[in-house]
Amino acid sequence: MKKLILLFIVGTLISCETKTIEVQKEAGFDYARDAKYILGSDEDAQLAIDLVLAFAKKDTETMQKSMGDTVRYAPPQGGKMITSLSSEIPDVVKMLHEPYDSIKRTVWNAVPLKSTAADFTRVTVAFKEDRFYKDGKKESVRLVDRIFIRENKIFRIHQWMAEME
Repeated sequence: MKKLILLFIVGTLISCETKTIEVQKEAGFDYARDAKYILGSDEDAQLAIDLVLAFAKKDTETMQKSMGDTVRYAPPQGGKMITSLSSEIPDVVKMLHEPYDSIKRTVWNAVPLKSTAADFTRVTVAFKEDRFYKDGKKESVRLVDRIFIRENKIFRIHQWMAEME
């Protein structure tokens, strides 16, 4: 009888298999679509981070690879959205970098969210930007970019800015 119980326990232990189940927990509110949010992918978060850092380095090749044919940009000062073709990115970056010797960005975090009722991910990237002007002046600002990604391509960027203490 003891052998039978031992055999049963060993058989049970051998047949047990650990299963990992990934659960997408919904949270938050997407009022525009009457939906909830789930976490997006790390790949989309990395794509957004790469774009943020590429701009500071004037790496227009990386920027163009990550963007769709057309990108819409909402500047931190408000006003009208700017629409640019991917082919215009080098000229836009050159113009935006004109007052600076260099820009250094330090990313604090990146959070990808996907609405359960949308086909794109919005990645919020918070970072510090140190601006080194050609006249020797230095400025540090806090920035938050919300970068919209569909099928591994960035198609919209919203940006907010605040002064550093």
